[in-house]
Amino acid sequence: MSSDKKVAVIMSVYKSDALSALKDAVSSILNQTYPCDLFIYRDGKVDANIQSYINEISRRARVNYFYDDKNSGLACALNKLIDYVITGNYQFVARMDSDDISRKDRIEKQVDYFQSNLTVDVCGTSCREFGASYALDEKHLPMLHEDLLNFSITRCPFIHPSVMFRSTIFVAGNRYPTNTALTEDMAFWFKLLANGYRFGNLNEVLIDYRLNENTITRRIGLDKALSEVRIRTKYMFALKQVSFKNSVLIFSRIIFHLLPSNLVKFAYKKAR
Repeated sequence: MSSDKKVAVIMSVYKSDALSALKDAVSSILNQTYPCDLFIYRDGKVDANIQSYINEISRRARVNYFYDDKNSGLACALNKLIDYVITGNYQFVARMDSDDISRKDRIEKQVDYFQSNLTVDVCGTSCREFGASYALDEKHLPMLHEDLLNFSITRCPFIHPSVMFRSTIFVAGNRYPTNTALTEDMAFWFKLLANGYRFGNLNEVLIDYRLNENTITRRIGLDKALSEVRIRTKYMFALKQVSFKNSVLIFSRIIFHLLPSNLVKFAYKKAR
């Protein structure tokens, strides 16, 4: 397959990252079968060992490094990287987290998917989870836009670090929302759907997605539950996906967010 379609991969690094995981993530991108450029943003100050590693890899031709000594959060970091990337005539922009691992042919297969699915604007993949007791050997999501549109009302349509975008999304001015009670990716998916962009997923494991036992605690709490119910209900109507099933699933999120962490982990293991 010809590599004439330029791909930029955006990754944010911050102080909680582990050096070994970061090395694995970077290596998995730089060793792709389809050549791509890596854009790294250091969001705040980091450990000296991580900084030394970033300094080392930033000398490579395909690595672009930007930084700020103040931590602004993932959404702001991604938006800054997007601002840099869209000046470089890239056709596609891929996400990558600093602790996950992309399979070596991930980028190639996503570019190929876009070539074959000209109406799709955002493409995700399946993943293997690791690092926590509730990790799944394989996680698959709906593949077609029509299914993902309805699925998005109650669940997340993508595994965020697996996603690749057509750069036209960002050239048109779309950016990650920075003032939201939801995670930055979920708020962004709703925004894109409301603006008429089309989604798709490759039903193939192309990324190893790292979890830890504490990941689940970020999803617990009444404020989180109420905020999520409000915005999901809003978009259920806005996207014309109103149904009894969706209504029940949305309001069940209140119960989910108030469960003890051990029960939430069980639900994540058995009900996804």
